[in-house]
Amino acid sequence: MNRSDQDLPQTFSVATLTLVLLMIIIALEAQAGNAVVLWLLGFHLHRNAFSIYILNLGGANFVFPCCHVIGSLEKLITSCHSSSSPIPSFFTTVLTFAYLTGLSFLSDISTEHCLSDLCPVWYRCHRPKRLSAIMCALLLSSLEGKYCGLLLTDFSRI
Repeated sequence: MNRSDQDLPQTFSVATLTLVLLMIIIALEAQAGNAVVLWLLGFHLHRNAFSIYILNLGGANFVFPCCHVIGSLEKLITSCHSSSSPIPSFFTTVLTFAYLTGLSFLSDISTEHCLSDLCPVWYRCHRPKRLSAIMCALLLSSLEGKYCGLLLTDFSRI
C-alpha cells in the first residue's frame, strides 16, 4: 500500500523483466533485418521465382516481431502503472496470421525447390511465369478461409 491506501502496481521479477526486454531487443533486430530484405528485394534486385517468395516471407516475418514488441511493451506499461489497457484481440489475430503465413511461405518455397530438383527440364521450360505470384495469392486466400475460426478464437480461454 502507498500513502493514499491504493494498491501498488504489479511488479515484474528481475527474470521476467529481463526476458521481456530481451524479447523486445531481439524482435527489433528481426524487424531491422526483415526491413533490409524487403528494401533489397522490393526495390533493388531483379525478381525471380524465389525472390517473390522471400519478399512475401520477409513481409510476414516483419509483422510477426512487430506484434511481439507491442505485446511486450504492453506488459511493461501495465507493470509500471496501475491502470491496465489490454491489447485488443486484433493484435493476436494479426500475430497468428503472420505466423501461419510465414510457415506457409516456407512450405511453398520448399515445394518450389523440390519441383526444380525433381523435374528440372519441366521447371526450366514449362513452368508458368507467374507461378510464384499465383501460389502466394492462393496461399493468402486459403489462409483467410481455412484458419478463419482459429484467427477469431478467444485465446484467453485456452
